[in-house]
Amino acid sequence: MKKLTLTLVLFSLGLLAGAQEKNGTVFIDHPVLEKVNQLWNAFEQGNQTAFGGLLADSVWVITNGNRNLITREAAVSGLKWWAEEFENLKVEADTPAYADALEYDKGGLWVQDWLRMTGLHTKSGIRLNLPIHNLYSFNEDGKITSLHRYFDPQVFQEINTSQATQENGKVYINHPYIIQVRKLINAYCDEDVAGMTAFFTDDAVFYNTTMKFTDQHKLEEQKKEWQSVFDAVDHIEMEQVGYPDCIYYARNDDYVVYSWWIFKGVRGEEKLEFPLMMSHTFNDDGKIVNSMGYYSSNHYE
Repeated sequence: MKKLTLTLVLFSLGLLAGAQEKNGTVFIDHPVLEKVNQLWNAFEQGNQTAFGGLLADSVWVITNGNRNLITREAAVSGLKWWAEEFENLKVEADTPAYADALEYDKGGLWVQDWLRMTGLHTKSGIRLNLPIHNLYSFNEDGKITSLHRYFDPQVFQEINTSQATQENGKVYINHPYIIQVRKLINAYCDEDVAGMTAFFTDDAVFYNTTMKFTDQHKLEEQKKEWQSVFDAVDHIEMEQVGYPDCIYYARNDDYVVYSWWIFKGVRGEEKLEFPLMMSHTFNDDGKIVNSMGYYSSNHYE
C-alpha cells in the first residue's frame, strides 16, 4: 500500500512538472519602468502635457475592479483636482517592494508596482498616507493602454464628507451606561476586584497613559494591577468632576462613557490627589469591552 501511495505521489508530481509552461520574462530593469516613473513625476508636478504624452488615445482605468474606458484628455484633466486640492504630493515606491516589468509571450507588456502616496489635503487638513498597487499595460508604441489601481478608498470618503457638517450620533447626560460606570467606580473605591470584574467582558482591553501606546492589558492582568494599587494605597476616594457623558457613535455603532474624577488616597505618609479622565466602551449586552485611563504617571513615582 505504501509503495502504491508513493508511486501515485511521484506520478502526480510528474504531471505537475510536465504541465508547467513559461509565458514570458520578468524584468527588474526595463525602459517601461522609467515611463511609469515619468508618469508619477508628472502627476506630482501636475504636468498635464507630460502625463498625457505617456497615455494611449483611450485608456482603461480600473479602480478596485470598477472599469471605465476614458479618453486621454479625460485622464489628464483629473490632475487639475489633485493640484488644487493637495500640497506636498509625493508618490514613491512602498519599500521594500519594487516594480516589475512583465513581458508575456501571450498577453503583451505589463508593469506592476507598489507605491505610497502622501500629501496634505488643504481644505480638510487630512494627511494622505495611501498604499496603492498598480498594474499598467502597454501597446506596441510604448503607450499605457490600461491602469489597474487597488487601494482603500476610505480616506477619500473622509475628504468628501469633511466638506459638510455631519452628525455622528447622540450625547446623553443620563443613560444606564453612566450608572454602570458610577457603580464600577464605587466598587473600585471599595477595593472590590470581583465586583469590578463583573462589569467587563472576559476579553476586555485596558489601557492607560502610563503605558506604551502599543501595550494593552487583558482582564487578568488588570485585576493584578488593581490589587497592586489597593495594596499600596489606603482610603481611596474618587471625586466626580463635572458630569459624565454617554456618547453614541453612529459610525461605529458604539456607546462610550467619558467621565472625569479626582483620585484621592494615602500611601504611607504621603497624600495622593490627582485628576484623571476615563473612557469606557460598551457592547450590546451592556458589558465594558474597552477601558482607557488618562492621567500622569508622576503621581505614582
